[in-house]
Amino acid sequence: MRKERKYNILFTASLILFTLTIGIGIISPILPVIAKSMGAGGIVIGLIFSAFSISRLTFLPVFGRLSDRYGRRIFILSGLLLYSFLAFLYAFARTPEELIAVRLFHGMSSAMVMPVILAMVAEFSPQGQEGRYMGLANRSIFLGMAFGPLIGGLVSDVFSETHAFFAMSLISALTLVIAFITVPEHTSKREKTSSRNGFSRNVVFALVYRLLNSIGRGSIMTFLPVYGYLIGLSYTQIGVLVFTNLLISGIIQPYGGAFSDRRGFVVPVFMSSVVSALILYLIPYSPLFSVLLILSGVLGLTSAISLPAVSGLMAYEGKISGNLGSIMGFFSASKSLGRAAGPLIAGLMYDLGGQGMDGIQLAFTGASLLTLLAGLLFLVGVRDSQQIVDVE
Repeated sequence: MRKERKYNILFTASLILFTLTIGIGIISPILPVIAKSMGAGGIVIGLIFSAFSISRLTFLPVFGRLSDRYGRRIFILSGLLLYSFLAFLYAFARTPEELIAVRLFHGMSSAMVMPVILAMVAEFSPQGQEGRYMGLANRSIFLGMAFGPLIGGLVSDVFSETHAFFAMSLISALTLVIAFITVPEHTSKREKTSSRNGFSRNVVFALVYRLLNSIGRGSIMTFLPVYGYLIGLSYTQIGVLVFTNLLISGIIQPYGGAFSDRRGFVVPVFMSSVVSALILYLIPYSPLFSVLLILSGVLGLTSAISLPAVSGLMAYEGKISGNLGSIMGFFSASKSLGRAAGPLIAGLMYDLGGQGMDGIQLAFTGASLLTLLAGLLFLVGVRDSQQIVDVE
């Protein structure tokens, strides 16, 4: 495939991933308020948010595997069409039950696109450059996560919550048009080099790493605001901490991927896991906003080093086995499962620590140990392969 066409497809893939994540972020600041105005209690609000993740977790492996059999294009276009329509339906939901139903189908539409797009990027990535190309895709995800809540809050403040839903629908519809024009049915002419049905040792340990690492990351996203409140930070300062983490991680993702292409997959992942574990341990002992800002930025840097390396490994293994869609589906699902389990585990640790500052410290210590364990298992379980750089 010519370089120009590869870059065109990469641009489209990045735009789609950005659209998916920015759409999720746009509604995150306003959805709890809308649910509360409908009379929803805490458990119901939790169900409204969880419905999206539960649906994604269920359908990610399914659509990933189906795309290996029936092609990528049909799932990408169908998912974006459904995504655009459901974003429009948010504005017309009148009860918590209707919101839950929309969220369930919204999660399914996201699952139709996310692993398929990642598989498409992996499929046309030049051999030996899997880390860099997956890093470019991951950058779009992180930037969407960073800017989505800001855009959603701004549109809601200037216009209304309904306009935020319409904005998400319009962005998705425009992306659908671009995808219809630019996404080919076959993005690569590579043939399967293996007919194995199961996952290799590398894939299994990569999935375990992704699960444990996501549990640790999910823990801090839940209790970092709580810790900020306990030490007297404003909501703006807490938002800046999260935004800084995501922004730095998004910007550096492609460079982290290029580093893993040169040094192999294992070294970047293990190195970043050790540093991440140390930072997670230090956060609840750092009462100054300036120090927390630095720690949050470095934590984003470690994510930018580890994630494209693991994603690159999955891309490399998927091209060998011919099961790219299936592998990327399980890869995305392992993250969703970790992000769902992380807050629950951290909450348990928080309660066991007696809540308050002691509970926060125990929760972050648990996240630190899980992150370190993830890195150690990856170091022990994954076997780096010498890659041959595609010079076309």
